[in-house]
Formats: sequence, C-alpha cells, structure tokens
Amino acid sequence: MNTRAIIRLLFIAVTTVVLALSCTEGKQSKIEGKVDGVDTLMQVTLLRQDFAKTELLETIKISPQKSTFRFKVGELTEPTFFQLRFEGRRNQFMVLLLEPTENAVVEVDLQRFSSYTVSGADESLKTQVLTRRLAQTVKTLDSLNVLLGKATTPDTRQRLNAEYEAAIDRQREFSTKFIWDNPMSRASVMALYQKVSDNQFVFDREEDVQLFKVVASSLIARYPDSDYAKGMLQDIKNQERVIRSHRLQELVQNVQSTLPEIALPNVKGDTVRLSSLRGKVILLDFWASFSQENLLENRELLELYRQYKGRGFEIFQVSLDIEREAWLAAIESAGLPWINVSELDPNGSVAAGMYNVTRLPANYIIDRNFEIAAKNLYGRDLERKIKELL
Repeated sequence: MNTRAIIRLLFIAVTTVVLALSCTEGKQSKIEGKVDGVDTLMQVTLLRQDFAKTELLETIKISPQKSTFRFKVGELTEPTFFQLRFEGRRNQFMVLLLEPTENAVVEVDLQRFSSYTVSGADESLKTQVLTRRLAQTVKTLDSLNVLLGKATTPDTRQRLNAEYEAAIDRQREFSTKFIWDNPMSRASVMALYQKVSDNQFVFDREEDVQLFKVVASSLIARYPDSDYAKGMLQDIKNQERVIRSHRLQELVQNVQSTLPEIALPNVKGDTVRLSSLRGKVILLDFWASFSQENLLENRELLELYRQYKGRGFEIFQVSLDIEREAWLAAIESAGLPWINVSELDPNGSVAAGMYNVTRLPANYIIDRNFEIAAKNLYGRDLERKIKELL
C-alpha cells in the first residue's frame, strides 16, 4: 500500500470518529443559565427526579463575579424532571422538564425568583405554571391557618374552614383542567402528585383514580418501560386497594345507621355522600327542573341558605332529572350554591325510592345526630324547624 493510500485511509478513519463524536454530542442534553442578584458566594445544585427517588447530580459554586452555571445531564431516553436548587441566603428551587436532546437555558433574578425564564425546553414552561399556581394556593391556605388559630367563635372557624376547602377545590379544578389540556405531557404527572401541605395531596379522593389512569395510559403508550409508568401503575393498584378497604368500613358503619346513604355525582362529576355532612343540620331535598313547584321552592331556599349556612346548615339536593343539560341549566339560571347531585337515570331514581319519594317537591330535615327530625316542611315551618335544630 502506497503512502497516498495510507493517508486516505487515515483521513477516513479520523473523519468517521469526528462525525461519531459529533452525533453523540448532539444527543447530549445540558442545563445552563445566568443568575442575577447574586451578592455572595452560593451554590447551584442539580438533582434528577425519578418517580421514586431524587438523585444529586452536581453542584456548582457561583459568585457576584461569576454568576453563570452549566450542567451536562447526558443522553435522555424520555422526558425527565430536574430540580435546580439555589442555596444561599434564601434557598429557592425550580423544576425543569427536558425532552430528549433538549438543552435548557435559564435566566433567573433571585429577587423575583418565580419570574425566571426558560428557553429551549417548552415543557419546563408548564412546570413553571404548575409551581406558581400551587404556591398561590399554599400561601392562601397558610394565611387561613393563621386566622383559624386566632378564631374565637364556632361561626368564624366554620367560615374559615369553608374558605380553606374552597381554596383546595379551586386548586383541584385548575390542576384537573391542566391534566385534561395536557394528557400526553409528563408535566401532568407533576400536577397529579403536588401537595398543599406535607400530609395532603391535591388529588386525594376516590374519584381521582380516574385521572391517574388517564395519565398512566399516556405514559405506557409512549414509554412502556418508563420508571414513571411502572410507578404509577403500582400506585393506582395501591389506591384501589385502599378504596376497597375504605368502602368495606363504610358498609359496616352504614349497617349501624337507619338513614339510607346517598352517594351520587355532583355537577363536576365528583361523588358526594350524604353522610359527609354528618354533624350538620341537613335539608335533603328532592327536586327536578321540570317541576314548577320546585323552581319556586328553590327561590325560597336561597334566602334560607344564605341566612343559616354559616351556622351549620347545609342543603343536599337530589335531582330526578334525566337530561344533564336541563339539570345544569336550572342550577345555573337559579344560581343554586349548595350540593346538587343526580343519577340522570331514565329508569327512575334509586335514591328517591330509598326515601319513599312518590311526588315532588319532597324533603327531609336531618339533625346533627344524622337522624330524620321532620319531613315535607316548607316556608316558615321549615325555617322554624331549622332554627330549632341549630
């Protein structure tokens, strides 16, 4: 082999290695950024968040003179969560979500931390939305907890507890909409597992299992061997086991009560139980949008509800409608603020049958001991009974 041929072969070999290294480098992801407002030596720490564990990857020191950082995170095979922690006088963190081959560029001002910007990783914008919204809710709940600690009357505590539950419900509505708007995004996993406190998840009700299944199905379809897919499937099994155990306990408890349980979906599709109001004075009211008497009665109930709700009075209204649109329209047009549930069954209402309802309107007044105190009272007679029981 002559010299020219040897040189040509060496050139081809070197070119092949360079191209291979170039392709490999192109698949490597990195996270880099710049931090404004650094006034002392501090650390930027990168952690990788898998489903069941968080792994520390690297720590970089920054200072007022050098406030940039750059982390290599390697080749990603699926969307991956990372946490950036800024550890100095005030410890702050952000959650980033990178798709394979993405490179995230972060710009953050420590004085306006929540307004950080991310480019090159669009999914990280979704995690930022989730983090901001949850922070607002937690701030509201913390404020209410402070007020509850100072409350001196039962009425005040009841009002604050109602505001607390309403704040959680608003967070649930926000996160539920986010998940349905982004069913294929890994950010939906983050939405499912957010907490409003150390011991309370945003999604902790029986009906939430369906949301977990929706997100898990999308994960399995795209990444069947993913740590997140496997973890969520096991989590769903655990939740269903807890639910079965809880329902068994409820059956035992209900056997001891002579008052038939009603557990039906409300206008949002969430199952609400009559027994969840135990300890309050309850008006169990059967109605339908096609009953003119019921529509007139609802006007009277609005004033009664506004006057006594804060004192431990609640209305649990069961609709005998069979058309969802008519039911919802009647609630909206009248502005009914209390619990409204319905079976929407064209074959008839099982709940109405359990309470021997043969005509409308019909109601039962239930006392704080969860026992029937009166039935079919209206107008002043109803108000007098409610006042007596409160």
